[in-house]
Amino acid sequence: MSAPILQVTGLAKRFPTPGGVVNAVNDVSFTLSGGETLGLVGESGSGKSTLGRCVLRLVAPSAGRIVFAGQDITTAPESRCRALRGSMQMVFQDPWAALNPRMTARDLIEEMLLLHTRLSRAERRDEAERLGLRVRLPSAMLDRYPGELSGGQQQRVCIARAIATKPALIVLDEPTSSLDLSVRAGILDLLAELKEETGAAMLFITHDLGTLRLMADRVMVMYLGRVVEQAPAAEIYERPAHPYTQALMSAHLPADPTAKLARHVLTGEIPSPINLPPGCAFASRCPVALPNCRERATNLEAVPGAQATHRAACLRLADGGNRIPG
Repeated sequence: MSAPILQVTGLAKRFPTPGGVVNAVNDVSFTLSGGETLGLVGESGSGKSTLGRCVLRLVAPSAGRIVFAGQDITTAPESRCRALRGSMQMVFQDPWAALNPRMTARDLIEEMLLLHTRLSRAERRDEAERLGLRVRLPSAMLDRYPGELSGGQQQRVCIARAIATKPALIVLDEPTSSLDLSVRAGILDLLAELKEETGAAMLFITHDLGTLRLMADRVMVMYLGRVVEQAPAAEIYERPAHPYTQALMSAHLPADPTAKLARHVLTGEIPSPINLPPGCAFASRCPVALPNCRERATNLEAVPGAQATHRAACLRLADGGNRIPG
């Protein structure tokens, strides 16, 4: 892997509400190198999308540090962030909401070139044509408005816009969740090709564990705003260490219909993000939690017997009691 294009240290994001302060992201640290895809997974409300928006400075962090391409952008003014937008792009979950319905697909792609390059009008038109073909949108389709395109075609426009400026970092927030299965496969193939061609670093946010296994080099698991496990993708699928990750992975349906399924059904209540517990936030639902788990929080630690880059935040790693029976 190349040198990190993104370094995030102790990132936190808090939102004030009438009922109290919501702790959306809590003390998250990671690095992301060029050509690498980091998968981010967790339940709804775990802070994945907020984290993605924070690293691009679409949302200002409450604490921590964000270094992009060697520049500290944590508290950078909007004018400076705007100058970096061409190098850091996002593909949103809902393509319909992300596209101006009054602009054609061609104009939407050209808009990125107008804002972030010095190409002439003729050059922008030629480049939009090339980008359209690259994401498998023929020329005639570029003259259509978003409402005249299918969901998959709309997402291809969004991807063309994202890669138009040759960014070093692309955040993909559930880019295939609203698409049919057959359309989803085509988008994933396209993203894999683009990663190989451009060498861009990708932060891939998803609920789909099958998609994550196909796309990610490393996986980061979030629960209630915190990272509870990080590991290479193959390692985390074969040997999930944190009890929450084990329960999450057990919900995945393998392609092999004869494969043995071992479901871990969680019970108990999820703590409020306004009033986080002093210990492990997962303790109230964890089948192997001890009384001490509710009292003392744990940082990410190396998983015994695993790769050095496999880390989990569980007090029971040391005694081997982190495995959920069954």
